[in-house]
Amino acid sequence: MSTGAVIRGLFGCALAFVAVWLIAILYWSSTGAAPTTGQIFGYLLIVPLLLIGGFLLIRMLIRRRKAGDGTQSPAAADGSTVATMADAAQDRVLYVLATAVLTRAGNSGDAIAQSLAQPDRPSLHPILRDQMGLPVFAAPVDDIDLELVRASMAGFLPRSPGLVDAQLRALALLEPVAEELLYAALPPPVEPSEAPLADSGTLHPHAMHHSRSSRAAAPAALAPLLSIRLLLPATWPDPVRRACVGWLSDKAAAIGFAGDSFSVGIEPVTGAADAWRVIDRVCHAESRDGTHESGDHLLLAAYSLVDEMAVDRLDATRALLVSGNPEGLIPGEAAAGVLLSATPQPHDAETPALRLHGIVHGPAGQGRSAGHSLGELMEHTLGIAEVQPKQVGAVFSDADHRPSRSIEIAVAITACLPEIDPFEQGRHLGIACGETGAAATLAVLSAAAAQARADNAPVMVASVADREVRYAALVSPVPNPELSAATAAETA
Repeated sequence: MSTGAVIRGLFGCALAFVAVWLIAILYWSSTGAAPTTGQIFGYLLIVPLLLIGGFLLIRMLIRRRKAGDGTQSPAAADGSTVATMADAAQDRVLYVLATAVLTRAGNSGDAIAQSLAQPDRPSLHPILRDQMGLPVFAAPVDDIDLELVRASMAGFLPRSPGLVDAQLRALALLEPVAEELLYAALPPPVEPSEAPLADSGTLHPHAMHHSRSSRAAAPAALAPLLSIRLLLPATWPDPVRRACVGWLSDKAAAIGFAGDSFSVGIEPVTGAADAWRVIDRVCHAESRDGTHESGDHLLLAAYSLVDEMAVDRLDATRALLVSGNPEGLIPGEAAAGVLLSATPQPHDAETPALRLHGIVHGPAGQGRSAGHSLGELMEHTLGIAEVQPKQVGAVFSDADHRPSRSIEIAVAITACLPEIDPFEQGRHLGIACGETGAAATLAVLSAAAAQARADNAPVMVASVADREVRYAALVSPVPNPELSAATAAETA
């Protein structure tokens, strides 16, 4: 039991005694009665104890009834299709085909994975100030070309509203990420066979016509639909989000996608948990036969708080890191994307395919139990993916500077993966990049994928950014069938 709970319990007991004593004394004074020793003992001691005992009994009965009814946690009551520890009986695998990212910690998954080994913590921003006029910590990305994005978005935006600085910065980060992944998702061109016909001059024209028809390549099948989901802050106005759809659709067409080979949808998000919900929704959709969502899935996210308006909003709600508020946030910015598919890809020795599996979620623990609750989620993830703790090579998370998050993830790693040093092999994006919203989820996945590929070992991914819900997943290399067969032959 926590110290706060003990203090609240003692205060409630004292309040019950004081209330009963006050009522009894006022009653005796108003009636002029002279209470006996038994009445004094009964009213001033027995009655308060009976009240306290009755209250505790009622609370225990209510808790038992809730437990028997299987009451959902707030995180699970939103109607989303996120797999919980109770219903995630099978592993729903997605294959990670490509990733791209642009953050303060690096512009690739490999760069971020290496940078987070010794993270460079954010410093005071030269311009941004809090309500007291003092500089604030911020994690901006340097050398962003805002004018290029402003010009490319001009044709899709109405005159009003325009783009504020935070939106411009987010889209400027997103542009190179989106281009890289659109090129990665572009299907290779299929050229018809132009093989010459042997002895064509000796054939009758009618026979030559049929010979060419039989040797011509069959019409290429249509490429699977690329579903693009653009994860943008829910606070952005609808005209801006619609303009982003047009902007991204125009970019895909310019890269080479046919108009009917892709679709662009908007996912309004408020944080990292919403990005996990989108990913898990893709997992569930792909696990159903005959779904219309088959094909490749490109998830893109952009976020920025490096803006005076954003800092003022954080400060006004006491969500900004300032003196006296160590649990406040550091404004950051990032853009990231992942290309996912339910279809396994041919094995490539140079860039082996990766799997994302074992996604589970549960309510955030409170106080000292928070780390152990997250550790249980991570253990359940390992069980779903059928991976032993000793096989995991590293842990990546969106934890930041906040003491509550740092302690929680460290305790979880120690409890679930005792062979991993939480300080040496724990890589936490938020420490270097601050608050980056839904982009943090995709950036962490990018870094974890790069580490899993480099080490050829599974990597645990955990999310502690949200107040109410925690997520855990696993990224692992797809086994090389040729190497597995050779190893089995040597063993035999």
